[in-house]
Amino acid sequence: GGGAFSQAFGKGGRGRKGGGGAFSSAFGNKRSGRGAFSKAFDSRRGFTLIELMVTMAITALVFAMVGGILISVLSASERVEIELQYEKRGYGALTLIRRDLSGVYAYGLGGIAFKGEDEEQDGRSADTLDFVTTARVLPPDEEGKVPRMIEVGYKLDANDALGDKSLTLFRRAEPFEGDPIKGGDYLELLSGVESFALEYLDPKTQEWVEDWDKPDLLPLAVKITLELVLDEAEKNRAEDAGVDLPPPQYQIVVGISTAVVPDKGEQPQADPAAQQPPPPGGG
Repeated sequence: GGGAFSQAFGKGGRGRKGGGGAFSSAFGNKRSGRGAFSKAFDSRRGFTLIELMVTMAITALVFAMVGGILISVLSASERVEIELQYEKRGYGALTLIRRDLSGVYAYGLGGIAFKGEDEEQDGRSADTLDFVTTARVLPPDEEGKVPRMIEVGYKLDANDALGDKSLTLFRRAEPFEGDPIKGGDYLELLSGVESFALEYLDPKTQEWVEDWDKPDLLPLAVKITLELVLDEAEKNRAEDAGVDLPPPQYQIVVGISTAVVPDKGEQPQADPAAQQPPPPGGG
């Protein structure tokens, strides 16, 4: 019986041992389960303070870069818009002057037919120019006729109606009646002008001069420089946009293609009366 008990006990012991092993295995699995839970908990933990600070710093840097680019784009757009407004005015006036000069005529008109004077207004260039042109700068009259030759004049003067310190560019255009530089009725062409400067290219010296009153010679070209004044509204607009605008200044050079007298080789010799060419357009 003892043997059986011992055997049974042995088996039981072995069974207990085996059971203990199973228990230990189960316990170990339980511990393993706790380890997996701990790892899963660690993977779901929040950011540390350093990580948050680094993330915020990178985000702030990106926003600062994007904001700077956006501000630059807006400022450039504002600057271009203001400059285009002034270019439309400035180059519009210069285009009209170029059209008038395209038909300069000065032969056989009985005196100086092209005269430019260097003048000033309150220390600013305010030149004047008078000449005769064959360009079609006047509309037809009531009978549908267009004058063959037209007197044109430009001057820069104060405009009392505006009441500010800026100057106004005036222009006159009327049918030629014998004296191209006598003056006439001027009409306002462009207000808000700072200066109006003219230079003339002398065909003999090939140098630019500031006056022209030679009855027997025309300049090869006329250089026109027009500077405008930024009005207060545009100044405030530019300041609000953080844009630094220089004074709007525009310049063109217009070639004069007409000679005062024809070349000697082109003058007819048979009939002295034929040496006087007809006025432009025939007649």
